[in-house]
Amino acid sequence: MAEEQEWANLLAEIFDKLTQKHASITYDFENLEMAGKITKDGQVVPTGTVSLSGKLTITAK
Repeated sequence: MAEEQEWANLLAEIFDKLTQKHASITYDFENLEMAGKITKDGQVVPTGTVSLSGKLTITAK
């Protein structure tokens, strides 16, 4: 969990700097798969998989 928090903090800093410069970022995904899971009663329970193909553009203002 600590590594996830480090990535979240790093991304927050990057987006803050990009916002100051009114920049945009485009992510291009081809068959990106994300498997969901939760922990319930000490056991990992899968919640499904999401597959993404396409572009996501984030514009900071």
